[in-house]
Parts: sequence; C-alpha cells; structure tokens
Amino acid sequence: MSENTKNPPTYFTDAAGRFTLYQGNCLELMPLLPACSFDLIFADPPYFLSNGGITCHAGKMVSVNKGKWDRSMGFAGNYAFTKDWIARCQRLLKPNGTMFVSGTSHIIHIVGAVMDELGLKILNDITWVKPNPPPNLSCRYFTHAAETILWAGRDKKCRHKFNYQLMKRINGGKQMKSVWTDIETPRRDEKVFGKHPTQKPLALLERIIAAASDEGDLILDPFSGSATTGIAAARMNRQSIGLEMETEFLDIGVHRFVGVPQADNPDRILDLIKVHALGNPTPTELARCLGMTERQAHYYRQAASILGLLRRSESGWALTEIGKTICENRQLYARSLLAQRILELPLVQSAIRKSRRYRTKNTKCRIIAELLSRSTALTGSTCTRRAQTLLAWIDWSLAHCCAEPVLPVFHAHCRDDSLGRQNEKLVKCQRFAI
Repeated sequence: MSENTKNPPTYFTDAAGRFTLYQGNCLELMPLLPACSFDLIFADPPYFLSNGGITCHAGKMVSVNKGKWDRSMGFAGNYAFTKDWIARCQRLLKPNGTMFVSGTSHIIHIVGAVMDELGLKILNDITWVKPNPPPNLSCRYFTHAAETILWAGRDKKCRHKFNYQLMKRINGGKQMKSVWTDIETPRRDEKVFGKHPTQKPLALLERIIAAASDEGDLILDPFSGSATTGIAAARMNRQSIGLEMETEFLDIGVHRFVGVPQADNPDRILDLIKVHALGNPTPTELARCLGMTERQAHYYRQAASILGLLRRSESGWALTEIGKTICENRQLYARSLLAQRILELPLVQSAIRKSRRYRTKNTKCRIIAELLSRSTALTGSTCTRRAQTLLAWIDWSLAHCCAEPVLPVFHAHCRDDSLGRQNEKLVKCQRFAI
C-alpha cells in the first residue's frame, strides 16, 4: 500500500481545524493520510441491501434502494471491497486505536471475517435495538429491529481504551451491556439540514466516542455521509476527519456543523450574492466590497450556502439558479424572494413550529437554542447567540415576505403541485409573532 501521506484537497475545515471533510472515494483518500494517526474510527459502510425490495416508512410503502453505492457486488466483490477498506483503516489506527463498524446481516458477517483475517482484535459485538422499527411488509420474516456494531482493536497486541467508569455512570451505576435499547433512530431535529438515507443518531455516536476516546483525540469516518460522526466529535471536544463522495451529503454535513452562521442581517446576504454575480471574488475582495472583515464575509457566505444561494464549485463559489433569480430582480422583489427562501428553510420551519406557542422573545430564543443544541455542533452560549440570529432572520423575513408578490419564476425550481403547500407554509409563518 502506498505510503504517500500528502493530504487530499480539503472540502471544508473549520478555523480551529477540529472538523475536516474531504471529498472522494475513501479507498483513494485513505492512502493519502498518515499511518498510525487516528485514535478511533467509526465506519458505517454500504450494507449492500439495495436489491429492489420494499419497506415501510412513515406508514408508506417505499423502495429500500439507497443508491448505486449500496448495490451488492456479489459475495466476492463485497468481500474484496470490505477487506480493502478495513485494511486501509487498520494502517491509519494508532497501535492502541480501535474501530467500530456498524451493519446488518447483509454485510456484518463479512466484516467480522475480514477483521479475523487481518488480525484485528474483536472486542465486542454490540446490538443496537431500534425501539420503533418499520414493519415487515411481506409477513414472511421477523421484523428487522436491530443493527450490529463490531468493536475491534488494531491488532492482537492492542491495549484499547475503554472509559468503563463513565459508561457505568451513564448506565445508572451498573455495568453497561452490549445490547443498547435506549437509543432511538435519528429524530426529526437531526434532519433539519437535509436527510441521508442511512443516517445514524447523534446519541449512538456520542456513546461510542465517549466509550473509546478522550478529549482531543482524532477520529476518522471513511463513510462520512451527513457527518454525524464529525458533529458528535465536535460536540465532545474531539477532532475529526470525514471522507465522502457525494457533494449533497458533504454540504449537509457542513451545514449541520455550522448551524446558523453569525450573519444577522439578511440584507447583507443580498449584497454578497450580488457581488458573486459579478464574478468569483477572493475572500479579501469580497470583504472589501461588503465593507466588513474577512471573517464576517466568511459567515455571510456560509449563510448564503445554507440558504441554497451559493454552491461550491471547482473554481470556488458560484451562484445557484435560485441565487441568480434573486440577483436578477430589483431590491424589493429580491428581498421578498430571500424572505420566502428563509421561511422555507426546514430549520426555520422547525424553529417556528417549536416556539410559536410562546409569547416572549427570550422564551422563543431559549426554545430555538435547544433545537440548535440537538441538531448541530453548536453548544452552550453559542446556541443562544445563533438562536438570536435565527430570530433576526425570521423577523426580517416576516417583514419582507409580502412586500411584493412572489415571482412565478422562483417556483420553477419546485414541482408544480408544491406552490400551494409553500403558500400554506408562508401563512403559518406569518402567525409567528416575535
């Protein structure tokens, strides 16, 4: 295996370097990372269960297909792929490092066999029992209600880390068993920035990280998805690196980490995308055009990205079709379009739904701060400050969303039958009195 340890191009990293995402195939990216550098690895690999079958979701019959990446390659292909990525993970672990791998019966037995073949030390097989699994529609099998998580050390000599006393305290003073029945599937709050088809709950990753690592440790997730591992690590003062191929899921992960940027004035978001309409400015040029510091400009650019007005491209940042539509209209129309965009944001919808019954601004801020603490990497007083930002967005949007009729062209990016539902949402938002 190549020992080239030149870091791959970074898709996103925060200012402190504690949360980093790389885009690409993990088999190609892992050889670029330095050997023996990670304290802990969590992997949620493809389960290879996208076979054209059906399942039940929210009371509806839906396909089990997740995407091309989840299609089985046959036993030999699945085994070779699993051995390849686990061997690369093994190289990256520190001598006493460990890895957790989750899976169902479709893949987990291959994972166990590969671990044995490569000489890893299997420490536990953990059963995560889902409290409310979807029913088995064929009525020919037991309902699939659990996933297995294998925990293994780098090799037979590994002196693994296990925070026994912490786990015992979490479990009410008793030894924690390897059957976990108290962790639910991801809640709605955890998906306000977008959904990944195999997303794991933050509570599951927080328990794994708490059990087998310490503050400041470095954690890798080779199948990062929507970056649940990275979000959990950041919340627990660990560093993380995530590898992911799909831009859509990388962006969800970035937005979950950022939460709500410190960008209180939506009018400045409009100014920012108008600057981008003229070209692709450097951070210094953007800050000079907006009359703010580079750090402030960075926050406003993050806000425009979360709102779907800007997207990353090979040459930097580029306006989306919605961003271009807003820029092409005069100021009053542009404000109305941006206000609608803000009020349609799932995070904003959730904030309004949870805080609508409360009358004082302080109470609304507290409720929204709790939402941010459950759905993002934000913690402590930062949640309160960003809740104030979100309230400012809502306040501004309610003042501008009906300033002019919304242009039909804006809805060209939605399905025809969604216009009525969006108007319905706006009516509900207008009942939200700050």
